[in-house]
Amino acid sequence: MIIKIEDKTIFTKNMRSKHTILVPAMSPIHFQFLKTAFKQSGYNVVLLLSKDQGAVDEGLRYVNNDACYPAILVIGEIISALKSGKYDLNNTSVMISQTGGGCRATNYIAYLKKALIDSGFKNIPILSANLNNLEDNPGFKLSLPLVNRILMSIIYGDLLMKVLYRVRPYEKIEGSANELYKK
Repeated sequence: MIIKIEDKTIFTKNMRSKHTILVPAMSPIHFQFLKTAFKQSGYNVVLLLSKDQGAVDEGLRYVNNDACYPAILVIGEIISALKSGKYDLNNTSVMISQTGGGCRATNYIAYLKKALIDSGFKNIPILSANLNNLEDNPGFKLSLPLVNRILMSIIYGDLLMKVLYRVRPYEKIEGSANELYKK
């Protein structure tokens, strides 16, 4: 059977206020801020945080094991979330970053499209977070205010990550660096 990967469900302007957008948190420190940035721009983003063997197993059902491990993990995470029953599938979309360069991450969208089709979720819209207009969805735009918030999120995430990782090895009370970070 030949699957036409270019067939897709469009994310419309009307969906923006109704849809829950599932996003794999590829860097939890940064993505907590990115979630807020998207929320302030009118998107309802839910971060998928379960990095477990179940997500890997699910990813391996739909992504060739020659793909990079992060692709297998995030696609497994997305499919697991869609199968979980937690989300109204008529009002759910997924978002993943797309580099547009020579990195294998450019292929995540194609892997995800095929996985959604193969797992029975072909009507779930896929949003591509990229600055190159690689995917067109009229209800999703990286506006200048949103890009500004994204950049601030990255800066704050980098700062907190560096401070946490620099201090954690020297903590006198185990777990105190993480507690301070959470606060």
